[in-house]
Amino acid sequence: MSTHPDPHQAEVMSTRLAALRDQAGRAVSEPLLRTSLAELECAIEELRVTEEDLRQHQSQLADAWQAAEKSSEWYREMFDGAADALLATDIRGTIRDVNRAGGAMMGVRPDLLRGKPVAVFVPEDSRAEFRARLSTTATSSIPQQWEMRLAPRGAEPLWVEVRVTRFAPQGAHPGLHWTIRDITARRASEGARVDAADTLRIAAQAIQVPWVVLDVDGTVLLWSAAAERLTGWAEDEVVGRALPGPDGAAESAAEAAAAKTDGAPAGVDLELRTRAGETVELAASVVALAGDDGVSRGTLLMFAATDVPAEERPAAPTRAADWTEDEARRVLLGGAHGGELVEGIRQGIASGLYLGRLRPGDRLPSIREVARHTSQDHRYVSAAYRRLAGEGVVDIRTRHGVVVGAGAPAAEPLSNETAEWLAGVIGDAAAMQVKAPQLPDLVKRWTGSATVRCLCVDGTEDDLVALTTELQGQWGFRTERLVADETLRRDTLVRALRETDVVVTTPFHVALLDAPAKAAGVPVVVLQANPDTVRAAEDRLRQGPLTAVVLDPRYGERLRCMAGGENLNVVRADDEAAVAALDPAEPVLMTRAAHGRVRQPLRLLAPLSPAFSPARARDLAAVLIRRNLEGLRNTN
Repeated sequence: MSTHPDPHQAEVMSTRLAALRDQAGRAVSEPLLRTSLAELECAIEELRVTEEDLRQHQSQLADAWQAAEKSSEWYREMFDGAADALLATDIRGTIRDVNRAGGAMMGVRPDLLRGKPVAVFVPEDSRAEFRARLSTTATSSIPQQWEMRLAPRGAEPLWVEVRVTRFAPQGAHPGLHWTIRDITARRASEGARVDAADTLRIAAQAIQVPWVVLDVDGTVLLWSAAAERLTGWAEDEVVGRALPGPDGAAESAAEAAAAKTDGAPAGVDLELRTRAGETVELAASVVALAGDDGVSRGTLLMFAATDVPAEERPAAPTRAADWTEDEARRVLLGGAHGGELVEGIRQGIASGLYLGRLRPGDRLPSIREVARHTSQDHRYVSAAYRRLAGEGVVDIRTRHGVVVGAGAPAAEPLSNETAEWLAGVIGDAAAMQVKAPQLPDLVKRWTGSATVRCLCVDGTEDDLVALTTELQGQWGFRTERLVADETLRRDTLVRALRETDVVVTTPFHVALLDAPAKAAGVPVVVLQANPDTVRAAEDRLRQGPLTAVVLDPRYGERLRCMAGGENLNVVRADDEAAVAALDPAEPVLMTRAAHGRVRQPLRLLAPLSPAFSPARARDLAAVLIRRNLEGLRNTN
């Protein structure tokens, strides 16, 4: 029997009974009356069954409703009783529901939070970055997680870990699920550990006696500043390598230290090789290093003071990228301007790489230095560096401080002598059994048989114009532009990557492109500014003011990272009055994009092209050759 009776069945039966009643009233014979009464009894029985079905169905509906209410109450209690703050918002981050922990974290009753944007509880200097993350999350099907500061009502700001998932219920507008956890105590503990390690490193490097720490295999783990002054070897040249000296020197020192069972230093004579190639004999005190478990951790070597005069000691190598403390503060920390510290440091590092003043592995200001120069809490600075480390912009080394991340492109010097270069090419070709007369045809087939699709990505019109112009003219690439600003959607980037063979960009957008380009299998080539142009501009800035005519003021800010950048005057090409006020006799630094807008003749400090360093030419050539070889294989 059906438990879901027809809702019209009772009405039908009522109509039928009325008809039978009328029929019985008109009956003129006993047999017809008897038949009518029998049908009436059947109809009454069917009506009774229908009534029972309706009662049973009503009971089932009541049970289901009660179960749904209990389930809703159970889920509500679980939601409200969760230890973490839980929020449900619309796609723009406006709160629709929040649990008790969320209200306590925000400092506002949960019922009063509904209808308020989450952004109002984010500090003002972090809201732009928060909104950018929210925009990315709203278009991503993958849960997003990050750390940020939260500003509760009437309380000190908190550090929280945020995990946001997009959901799209059927028949309703999509929204966001938020899980927020207070990590202030954890970050304070981590910051204290980083500070302690940083302080210990600074103290160790301040020791004037040269010292070295070797691991159990004799590889250099730590190299003091005094050892660098003594031998000329920089820390990054020896760490991870064998001790510079005769074979077996490290093993002899370790054996001498291990023989001292009382833990006292052992005296040994060692020879070290200086960076200049000379050998110096030194007396050293050697101590075996072991943990609480007694397991050997390595060997500490402390060299006796040398009698070699300071002026005769091999000098530590100097780098063009070395910055004074004032330069580091202006370039790396000046970009914050009271705003987001992370973005300021990120832009400073990108500018340093772009201008060739930084290389991967170069040491950056310590946490305490940054905190002192920016008047920020050292824990906030530590968190900023950790976040940049997560993006690959910097590398935090427990024993060596903070350095430029290895993911940034390193420049390789190329010869500017065309004849010498061509002679080398022909010589290499001969070694590969390629005859000189065959070389032009080989180059033509391997570089001109297929068109390379190139996606140029940057946030300024100045670099986008320079990129597309040089990649079309110099390499014959078919270029497409993509503006990397806050309006760029991830799905737009992913679609563009599917239609290209290579991405060419500047150091400012490596973090944005790295993961999606790897997922798409597309190589990324990062270009730097032309070193000749940078050198000419810096020489001029050392003498006095220099004007840069640009299309986008943000490009001008990149140029301020040059040595003497505080003397740089940036003029927009669209500012006709400012351009007209320039002295035609004074040389200016001008971008190709700006040159297309400026109508009056100006004296150029450096040519418009090439705008970029040739250091990554090999990478571009590899893409060009690979694409042409693929095309030749497909045609064959």
